[in-house]
Amino acid sequence: MPSRLPLALVTALVCGILGVVAPAHAQDGYGHTGARDGVLRSGCHGYRYHWSIKPRTSDWLLETFLRDPRGQRLASGMFDSDSEQKRDHSRFRFCRYSTRPGRFTIRTKLTWYNGYTEHHVWLEPSHFRLHRPS
Repeated sequence: MPSRLPLALVTALVCGILGVVAPAHAQDGYGHTGARDGVLRSGCHGYRYHWSIKPRTSDWLLETFLRDPRGQRLASGMFDSDSEQKRDHSRFRFCRYSTRPGRFTIRTKLTWYNGYTEHHVWLEPSHFRLHRPS
């Protein structure tokens, strides 16, 4: 008789294959992201943001996702412990014609590994504003 897989494992496998993201609560104590308010310039530009994280091991992966004022996905970034620092900065690159001025949201997922065990946590979202040029 074949062995049965635990329901949590089956769910994780199906979600991973289909790309389904289960809702997760943001947790304090694992780090933060941020960006300064600024101007939404014409053309395509990089907009600087920073992070500071506290993973539980030295083997980690950081994913950043930028949403525009309409809630549309706009840009993303991925960083890992092999080439990045726990406290650093990067840039989201996007073009003015693909969005509008307003409040932007950075969502951040931190993953760390303890042997073969993978752990995930979503950091508290951060926000910044880009306004029209004067």
